[in-house]
Amino acid sequence: MSSWDARWDQARAELDPAGALAPVRVAAEHRGAYRATAAGEVGWIELSGKAFHEAGDKRALPAVGDWVLVEGWPEAVAGRGAAVVRAILPRRSLLVRRAAGLATAPQPLAANVDVGIVMTSANTDLVPARLDRYVGLLRDGGIEPVIAVSKLDLAADPGAALAAARAVHPRVVGVSVVTGVGLDEIRALGGAGRTAIVLGSSGVGKSSLLNALLGTALETGAIRDDERGRHTTTHRELFEVPGDGAWIDTPGMRELAQWIEDEARPEEEQAFDDVAELAAQCRFRDCRHHEEPGCAVRGAVAPERLASFHKLADERRAAAARQASARKIAETRKARAKKPPPSDR
Repeated sequence: MSSWDARWDQARAELDPAGALAPVRVAAEHRGAYRATAAGEVGWIELSGKAFHEAGDKRALPAVGDWVLVEGWPEAVAGRGAAVVRAILPRRSLLVRRAAGLATAPQPLAANVDVGIVMTSANTDLVPARLDRYVGLLRDGGIEPVIAVSKLDLAADPGAALAAARAVHPRVVGVSVVTGVGLDEIRALGGAGRTAIVLGSSGVGKSSLLNALLGTALETGAIRDDERGRHTTTHRELFEVPGDGAWIDTPGMRELAQWIEDEARPEEEQAFDDVAELAAQCRFRDCRHHEEPGCAVRGAVAPERLASFHKLADERRAAAARQASARKIAETRKARAKKPPPSDR
């Protein structure tokens, strides 16, 4: 998805038949302005005030990884102001979470991503419930998830850490930037024409991994005495590497609440492969795996794993209800605002 291809060209022709606008890719966002790249050139782009104010929510704004059509790109490359975004090309995937601290606002993290690498270090950071959330978040966005267990050289029992990660998701890669273990396998997830995003808590080694893979100079921090790394990345940023596709570095996320795009989709399909496979054998299609007779899940899944499933499922249903309620309130307010004032007569 990172390289410009025939599908992008077709989408561009539909939005800009005259070919007057330049296609560029959003590499980073900085307080409302965006840094973009195209054919090795770099420049600043921005939305018009009208487009910004007409956006229903942040999903209507450019996100890192988006392909956009801009006016004034040569001037932007020359440092003479910012090019103006006139259109966002249709996205092939979109990673969205619920904005931190807000119950009803979506926050796009990245667009047009092929694979999401969820990093967790082989120490106290490895929390299966948190990994479940990342996997669900990626699948909601139409992105292939892979778990990378980092800092294997510091682990007392690397095998146990890898096994714990595989209990969450079958695709797991053990990684050490010190010894080089797993780097080739991670690099192969990217490649020409693909985009990978690296996610995880602060200090698990996301920037160190990208430095090792791509030879970039991202800031990193030494591990602390409590086995947690130091947070160094402050914003999402896309790096394009010839032959190795595009890679997106991200800061650690304090909150990881899912944004529910489709309330009807079964939560089992998003993160819990093992539960979804067993659920097909349940007596009832709508089995919730609590006390229903003929449940094939309860006796086959570890209690802590099933508890994590139930917790995430409950949170998704509650989030969907809050979002539906917020939409109704917003629609009511909008309708009232359009209603003409009562006549004095």
